[in-house]
Amino acid sequence: MSDQIQSRYADGILSVSFNRAEKKNALTSDMYAQLADIFDHRATQEDVNVVVLTGGRDFSAGNDLEDFLARPPTTGSDTTAPVWEFMRALSTCPVPVIAAVDGYAVGIGTTLLLHCEFVYSTPSTVFMLPFINLAAVPEFGSSLLMPMRCGYVKAAEMLLLGDRFDSATALQYNLINQICSSDNLMACAMTTAAKLAGKSRGALVQSKALMRRDMEPLAERISVESDAFAKRVASPEAKAAISAILKP
Repeated sequence: MSDQIQSRYADGILSVSFNRAEKKNALTSDMYAQLADIFDHRATQEDVNVVVLTGGRDFSAGNDLEDFLARPPTTGSDTTAPVWEFMRALSTCPVPVIAAVDGYAVGIGTTLLLHCEFVYSTPSTVFMLPFINLAAVPEFGSSLLMPMRCGYVKAAEMLLLGDRFDSATALQYNLINQICSSDNLMACAMTTAAKLAGKSRGALVQSKALMRRDMEPLAERISVESDAFAKRVASPEAKAAISAILKP
């Protein structure tokens, strides 16, 4: 197994780290497969009360576009793609998930935060949902969760304009819990993790399930989005947009 995804466990806390710093943690199919395995088979075990996701200096620059072009999505009904398996496992994780975010959080690097209970970021974090700029559409429930989280018009700003936004905006739009200094980011995340590790796991699992009842249409929305996404990225516009980014 590649060391581009690392995990460690201590005292009820499962820490999962993206470890591809030379590519700003751009995610490949192999990395998604490893993440899916961790969330399916380790995060669900009875000794885990909380999962902490980290990425070091850059949380994630999103999909690795070369890998993405080599293995493009097919349809929303194809639930075997590694990215689909990871996002399914993340969105159904029974215990709370914390994200500690610094640097770039682009594309799925922002989308996946919508499936976390606690998100801490730094003043220098850059968020972006650039799908419209790639002639694509929102992914993995963001067309449902963004309006729920921050309201329709603010969601429209992020999903229909595709501009960068900073941590202050993310905080204002209810996408993160707190802005921490870079030096204090992991301390913020681990302080919350330690509190959760001391709670009743059964109560945490049931409380999270109850809080997420409003999200019951999520699986259907993800499937609809994935179908639309696959069709869009196969379009000449999207292929041209992605190829332009990859040009030296």
